[in-house]
Amino acid sequence: MLDYRISGMTKEQRQRILSRSGVDLEAVTEQAREVVDDVRREGDIALLKYARRFDGFGRGSLTVSAGRIRSARDKIPAELLKALRISKARITKFHSRQRMRPFEFKDSCGTMGQVVVPLERIGVYVPGGTASYMSSLLMACIPAGIAGVREICVCTPGKDGRVADEILAAADLCGVTEVHPVGGAHAVAAMAYGTESIRKVQKIVGPGGVFVTAAKLLIRNDCEIDFLAGPSEVLIIADGSANHGYLAMDMLAQLEHDPLARAVLVTTSQKVASGVRSELENAIANAERAEIARKSAEKGAVILVAKDISEAVDFSNEYAPEHLLIDTRSPTRILPLIRNAGSVFLGRHSSVAFGDYCSGTNHILPTKGTASMKSALGVYDFVKVMPYQNISSRGAEELSRTVEVLARAEGLPAHAKAAASRARRVRQ
Repeated sequence: MLDYRISGMTKEQRQRILSRSGVDLEAVTEQAREVVDDVRREGDIALLKYARRFDGFGRGSLTVSAGRIRSARDKIPAELLKALRISKARITKFHSRQRMRPFEFKDSCGTMGQVVVPLERIGVYVPGGTASYMSSLLMACIPAGIAGVREICVCTPGKDGRVADEILAAADLCGVTEVHPVGGAHAVAAMAYGTESIRKVQKIVGPGGVFVTAAKLLIRNDCEIDFLAGPSEVLIIADGSANHGYLAMDMLAQLEHDPLARAVLVTTSQKVASGVRSELENAIANAERAEIARKSAEKGAVILVAKDISEAVDFSNEYAPEHLLIDTRSPTRILPLIRNAGSVFLGRHSSVAFGDYCSGTNHILPTKGTASMKSALGVYDFVKVMPYQNISSRGAEELSRTVEVLARAEGLPAHAKAAASRARRVRQ
């Protein structure tokens, strides 16, 4: 665990925190490249080879049957099914308000507008391994469905080729009928390029480990992706009124994800800094995923003391966290000052955990500083916007001279002539 006063940090110390030192794709990119290239060349043959090596895939189909997906609801506890339904309803309620709309207007030159066209087929990567992330399936599939995507292909690591019932139940609730029990870089490659069992998609979304992220980096010139998501992270801005125990638990909630996870507290109170550190140490010692949390806390748990809220906000905007929790006396007053964050949680009761599951906002978020230029996954990620224009004869006459001046200035005379030819026809 690291402690600093912001004003006393060296340039190197500050940069280590901002860069998330230790989170690096280069080490695995070449390994991922070999997998991606193999699947691209050999299709299912390579996909099966890597599924056996990395997913423990035995005999069986690379596609989960529709019957197995439909029956999954009856195989999970009723309480879990109820929780999935509540989460689905709230995620739908929030994302329904994100729909992009077409428009059209007329002026003296004609008619202009845009149409909004949903993608036809997308791929969703649902992480597996140490946990079954049914919530990530909801977060990706619900906005895609609202956008109007017709086909959703889900890939998730299966244990011995078998996908967990809770993930299949979530898929069924979302109307998803295509699930494949494969994960890792080979799943990303299969969705990007297509195999005999998995047809090519237009876009891949969803979080994953370093090999998944490296594979998304390698295929993004051939298949659209959401963003390169890294390990989970939270930054907390707190003043002297904050509850030490609440903040420690939210930090632990991020640290338990992954040994590379990050949890940063920026507070104006030395008392809060000391209290949270003590609470976090105790929480880690007693955590169910203590081994993971202890490892991530070594470099990923950072406590910073700021001279005032302004300094805390400046550091947060520079850090551009995936999750930003603001626990101050007046958190809503700070919100307008925030420029860079994946998702913002305001006030003492707004644990990041609510956003992870059921408040309704999306938990597939940009990490490692990319929140300075990327947004949370949303309905807008699953549509294309196509502008159109219908220029009138009067408009051709009015605009041709402007086109001629600009096109000749750019050294493109044929453009000038194309516009001028329309104007000449009008005058004839």
